[in-house]
Amino acid sequence: MTHGEIVKEQLWHIVIGTLVFVFLGAIAVALDIASQYVAGLGVSDFTQQTLEYTAHGLLFVDIILFIVYIATSSWQLIKEMTK
Repeated sequence: MTHGEIVKEQLWHIVIGTLVFVFLGAIAVALDIASQYVAGLGVSDFTQQTLEYTAHGLLFVDIILFIVYIATSSWQLIKEMTK
C-alpha cells in the first residue's frame, strides 16, 4: 500500500467508527425520551428512573469510549503519516 492509501484507510476507519458512536449516542437519547414518555403512562418511579439512569450511563460511557477511540485512532494516523 502506498502512503496515501494507508492514510485514506485510516481516515475511513475514523469516520465509520464515529458513525457507530453517533448511533449508540442516538440510542441513549431515544432511551431518555422513552423514560420521559413512560413517566406519563403512570409507571412506577423506579422504572422511570431506571430508564433515565440507563440512558445517562450509556451516553456517559459512549462519550468516554469515543474520546479514547478518537485519541488512539488519531495517534495511529499520525504514526502512519510520519513513516
